[in-house]
Amino acid sequence: MKLVDISHPLIHGQPNFPSDPKLSIIPHGDTKTLRYNMTQVSMATHQGTHLDAMYHFVDGGKTIDQMPLDWFYGDAILLRIPKAAREEIVPDDFKKIEHLLQPGTKLIYETGWHRQFGRENYFSDFPSLTQEAARYLVSRKIRMLGMDTPTPGRDWYEVHHILLGKDAEIVVVEGLTNLDQLPERFIFSGFPLNFVGRDGSPIRAVAILP
Repeated sequence: MKLVDISHPLIHGQPNFPSDPKLSIIPHGDTKTLRYNMTQVSMATHQGTHLDAMYHFVDGGKTIDQMPLDWFYGDAILLRIPKAAREEIVPDDFKKIEHLLQPGTKLIYETGWHRQFGRENYFSDFPSLTQEAARYLVSRKIRMLGMDTPTPGRDWYEVHHILLGKDAEIVVVEGLTNLDQLPERFIFSGFPLNFVGRDGSPIRAVAILP
């Protein structure tokens, strides 16, 4: 068995969406002041590699603690769809594997955008999932949609409502990395912190290979 880390590291002050709280990781005490090392962390629930609960955009939608654990673990399909900056991700990108998109499928797509992490344009010029593509994936009744972009699409409000809505409840995993190291099939593991009543959580996403 081999484990591949597919989550970005968390580093003090790293960039994030302009409207999100900044990531702060600072020493609280050390072996001289407290006799042990302790760190204070402040960040958004959607910092770095993370997943969205339905409640992120849908009032009354499932919160992190209400989502079944098997939604965060299991067999996954990796679809490689290389895209340039600001290029659209459309239904035809997924229809070529339509026979694999069965109810409950965990699907992850790689555009190559994870290589831009840390650059100025990472949060602005990413390839964008269209509303039509989001609706197509909902029609296939998949359970999870992961991606190497920081958010699904520039129509972020509409796309999130499509994917997270009560008729879909697709787990959205954003900001994955190292997908170029993976085969097309693997076991995905990405458990959130058990925030009660909240909208999302950073995760340590791992690909488990035979």
